[in-house]
Amino acid sequence: MRNLDTQHRRLAQLEHDVDRLLAGDTDVTAAPVMNTAGPRSYEQVTAANDAVRERCGWNVVDLDAAITPALRAEYEAWRSRQRVAWGLDDVAAVACAGLVGVGAIWFDATIDSAVRARLARLADTPLIRGWERDGRRMPIDYMGSGFGGRAHRVRSAGHDIGRPFEALSQIRAGQFRGRRWDNGVATPVQERFVPVESLGEALTLWAKHLAADFVTPMNLPLPGWTKLPELPIPALRQFAYDTYNQGANLRSLSVSSLPVLSTEVVVRTHVHGRAVLETGSAVLEPAAASLRSELLLAGHSLVGAAALGKAVTLAMVVSPAAGFWHINWPVLVRAAMLALEVARDARTRQNSPVPTWDDLATAIVPWQLTTAHELDRAITRSDAADARQVPAGGLPTSQEH
Repeated sequence: MRNLDTQHRRLAQLEHDVDRLLAGDTDVTAAPVMNTAGPRSYEQVTAANDAVRERCGWNVVDLDAAITPALRAEYEAWRSRQRVAWGLDDVAAVACAGLVGVGAIWFDATIDSAVRARLARLADTPLIRGWERDGRRMPIDYMGSGFGGRAHRVRSAGHDIGRPFEALSQIRAGQFRGRRWDNGVATPVQERFVPVESLGEALTLWAKHLAADFVTPMNLPLPGWTKLPELPIPALRQFAYDTYNQGANLRSLSVSSLPVLSTEVVVRTHVHGRAVLETGSAVLEPAAASLRSELLLAGHSLVGAAALGKAVTLAMVVSPAAGFWHINWPVLVRAAMLALEVARDARTRQNSPVPTWDDLATAIVPWQLTTAHELDRAITRSDAADARQVPAGGLPTSQEH
């Protein structure tokens, strides 16, 4: 920046002196020039420019005047892509988000119990009772041998929001389809119910049935969880029953998203609020957006580490099913996505490095020194040829030359 500013000031001063000379002013003192004999390294140019700046008292760098608007825009675009270092306020924001998220992880069972109690009150409302009556006597609620009990919903594909086609197919056909395991042998089970001809009616009844079951203490199985009891692996079948009985359900999955939301709110409020104070706009530059991704990744990683620590401890002390219930999947998935985003930003910065001075000279200067030397030699040869052709009467005048 100092070099650009120095060269701009020297050129401006020379242009000013030339203008005065052309206007007839004879009181013009030529400015000192640097020795340009031979090639000069960048360090030598910088030292010479600094000496000129000190002699002339040029203490301020006016970069806006030294470069063209196009180059200034390119420089600002490059600077906006560079990584922004963390400040103390960034560390404090991540710490605050981590504390809130870890608190939610530590008291996840208490929060789930509070939500379950609220939903139980909702189950007594006339609306939910009406939906429960409409959704009765459906094939997805079959409670026969091997499919009943407290955890009967994890044995029925109709209670799985991850298997809507199977659920609607059973409702429309009026037929329950399942698989019972006896001593390692699978026995297909089919039971007849009243069919539903309309797809719209079947979809409505299924939605009412799931809504009525969602507010009950057992809630609904995790998406795709009803597929595990159909697999020929006894350990997986038992794991599906145990985790569902321990509270791994759709309600707990929804509650586990609270730490994700709290971290996002704290970090985004900090980053966008600072942008509003500094620039008057909440829109982030690329560098600030990269910083936001780094802060979010740090916050979610803290919360995810706390959740995994609690889950591993309970898995060793109580049971694997109890530990699985406390794994915060939304936090882990969000952290993984942010890790990919941060890595992509890093690759983008690596693929757009700072251009060298040779690159800038090639892009900006329309001529090279070799071309200038060739032109000088051509003019010298032309002058020599003209000198040999001078007539006996004498040399031409300077104007004729």
